[in-house]
Amino acid sequence: MNKIAVLGSGFVTKPAVDYFLDKCGYEVTLTSIKKDEAEKLINKRPGGKAVCWTIDQLDLLDKIVKEADLVMSMIPPALHIPVAKACLKHKTNMVTTSYISPQMDELHAAAQEKDILILNEIGEDPGLDNMGAKQMIDEINALNGKVISLTSYGAGLPSFEHNNNPFGYKFSWSPMGVILAAKTPAVYLKNGETIDVPAKELFQNPGSVTLEGIGSFETYPNRDCRGYVKHFGLDDDVSIYRGVLRFPGWCSTMNAMIALNLVDNIQEKEFKETSYAQFTASLIGADGREDVLQKTADFLKMEKDSNSIEKLKWLGLFDGTQISIPRGTNADVLVNLMLKKMSYGPDEKDMVIVANEIIAQFPDHKEKRSGTMLVKGIPGGDSAMSRAVSLPAAIASKLILNGKIKAKGVHRPLSSEIYIPVLKEMKDLGLYFKRKATKL
Repeated sequence: MNKIAVLGSGFVTKPAVDYFLDKCGYEVTLTSIKKDEAEKLINKRPGGKAVCWTIDQLDLLDKIVKEADLVMSMIPPALHIPVAKACLKHKTNMVTTSYISPQMDELHAAAQEKDILILNEIGEDPGLDNMGAKQMIDEINALNGKVISLTSYGAGLPSFEHNNNPFGYKFSWSPMGVILAAKTPAVYLKNGETIDVPAKELFQNPGSVTLEGIGSFETYPNRDCRGYVKHFGLDDDVSIYRGVLRFPGWCSTMNAMIALNLVDNIQEKEFKETSYAQFTASLIGADGREDVLQKTADFLKMEKDSNSIEKLKWLGLFDGTQISIPRGTNADVLVNLMLKKMSYGPDEKDMVIVANEIIAQFPDHKEKRSGTMLVKGIPGGDSAMSRAVSLPAAIASKLILNGKIKAKGVHRPLSSEIYIPVLKEMKDLGLYFKRKATKL
């Protein structure tokens, strides 16, 4: 019987654990910093074991990795390297849904030498988006076509019927991850020319996107996509844009929160006997006894009844109530408030959207090819985000254990030996791209 170690019991882990225990019949060791969270996901099923583990417990990590045939790491990206080094030591394959960091990339040769695969970027975004795009690119290349432009979008949002708060957003994955993503600069390519977007300008010029059969959204650029020219085997004069989709209004509110320094996650402060209004006043250098809402509107050069100010008011940042955490950063205060008001109810659904659009030149014509995936959450069950993130990683883990994936080293899922069987089984599970081709 294959033994899987799943590190982390967060928002998106459950479908993978269910897949391993119920579909594959594997033995699963599931870790969490709170053992009861892991026990809840195991749910007393045969073959499942919950373990309390934190990244500083290296001896325990060593034991967990040594006993496993494969490690699926669902912990924060910055913590993957100690896990990868333990996997190298014990020649244990590893799977993550996170972007390949420079430190992870440096382990490529060592992983090849140890004859193991460290597969990364096999979640929803990155993951399904890039696998779907690479499949289309390979099909175009097979027909002697050339990719002129690639536009890719990803989103995790409330379903339309449960989009019922002013922000148009609810948390289906790490809340702090959403905030930290707002501090990440972006780069995209236009006809091979580099377009840099500093973090402070990320939300200043949102684009507008309408997806056929789904709806209209605003978009802002996502990270640095220049590496995909090489990863996808594209020409240097290509246009590539990778964007995040949000309901209209998100970007203007994020601009306001950035201007207020609400996304700072570095400097810790004491919040004993501090109200939210006093906290907000401190961000703009105002007296907490003044009209903080008006002062904030003035600071942001907005009308006090503007949408962004109304959202901050709804969140509670102008309330006279005591801050509910004793100490933390500005981002901790923001996330704490957001979780109280922007979490999913037990019967509410989220949705995941992954969309790729390619303009391709063929010998005798030009085409637009698109692939769009819409995944809805299951009321009272698994979220769309948890399924879209963890199931590709779970399927790939099974393929590795079954010897169906032969690659060794540090990789993304961009070879056909990975993306074809993963996308095929995802379709069997109801998560698939609707494809369309139009001659231009």
